[in-house]
Amino acid sequence: MNKWTKCALAVALATSSTLAFAQTASSPSFDFISGGYLSADYEDESVNGFTASFSQSFGNDWFVTADYMTASEDYEEALMDDIIYRAKAEISRLYGNVGYKFYNEGNTTAYVSGGLAWVEAVIKTDTFGDFGADETGWNLKVGVRNRFTDSLEVDASIRHYDVGNLDSQEISVAGRYFINSNVSVGLGYSIVSSEENHTFLTASYHW
Repeated sequence: MNKWTKCALAVALATSSTLAFAQTASSPSFDFISGGYLSADYEDESVNGFTASFSQSFGNDWFVTADYMTASEDYEEALMDDIIYRAKAEISRLYGNVGYKFYNEGNTTAYVSGGLAWVEAVIKTDTFGDFGADETGWNLKVGVRNRFTDSLEVDASIRHYDVGNLDSQEISVAGRYFINSNVSVGLGYSIVSSEENHTFLTASYHW
């Protein structure tokens, strides 16, 4: 029996409500749903959107995740004969993974996950209609998540994805501040390439 199990049993003898809080504080969260604001830079072009994530653990060391982001920008340009060309560019990305916690001690968890990757780019216009394309592939992610205090959790990860002719790595760092055991707010940053990066603000509900 390790020291964390002994501590949990000791607290359980004192009070069940304190036990629930201690378990939350001693390990990173892998059970939550979140959403928030996304700012993305593509080749010096800034676009805004939103991001959403879901994570659910099962068994002792397994979990599933779904991560979605979308960003768009409106464009307007004058053409010949005083015709105004209007367009909206949208790019969306979805990852659906199954993960395994290969190191899970105290307040630190190292994990690996892999699964589906999907990317869609769409141009919507008033004059020429809509056109776009989407591709499906795979992704593999490795990360470390640490609960430094009851209120602060930090996750660092690297994800490789291969979708159509896109083959790249996404390096991410994100922090969460827990307002209480069920609600947190977060700030994160991802570098996809020299021409693409993301900044996101999130709110999450944990169970």
